[in-house]
Amino acid sequence: MSLEKLMKGNAVFTKTYEKNKQLYSDLVNEGQHPKVMWVGCSDSRVVPEFIVKANAGDLFVTRNIANIIPPSDAKDSNSSSVLEYAVEHLHVEHIVICGHTGCGGINAMLQGIPQDSIINDWMKHAYKAKENAEQQNRGDLEINTIKANVLLQAEHLLSFSYVKEKVGRKQLKIHKWLYDMSSGKISFYDDHKNEWNLLN
Repeated sequence: MSLEKLMKGNAVFTKTYEKNKQLYSDLVNEGQHPKVMWVGCSDSRVVPEFIVKANAGDLFVTRNIANIIPPSDAKDSNSSSVLEYAVEHLHVEHIVICGHTGCGGINAMLQGIPQDSIINDWMKHAYKAKENAEQQNRGDLEINTIKANVLLQAEHLLSFSYVKEKVGRKQLKIHKWLYDMSSGKISFYDDHKNEWNLLN
């Protein structure tokens, strides 16, 4: 997409803005009150608002390579500040970690990232997912690693005391999702059955 197309796109959006003016006015005057924090991948093909048909104000979104939330002891101020704001200030009730098929970050990790790459520094927070998938020793390593990474990032969320406390009090729920780019469908991990199932 060219910059010119983006500029024209804004002109189209402003017309839509007028049609939904009440929604946008409420968001300006009353502030944001999203119930869901979305942890997704930066991949340009996986846009949260598109794949779940969310409106402005519905999702508090953070996106990065391979939908990672480094554990609390990693002291990553970027992701942890977003998480803290969502949980402690916006009081979201749900956190969705959504991985996706064909994840470039996971593929790069499986193929080997140069040690001097900053991407390698980031992907170290997903290495355990690769190990967990390799231990399964069955099925497709790529998709198994993508799924294992979603589960790993859920573990990382619980390393933050304020998240763990709210989950324990049932004030917050963590959801583990996988978006299939080939079909547009989302699967979720069922903690009780220890299996992935389609949302619908």
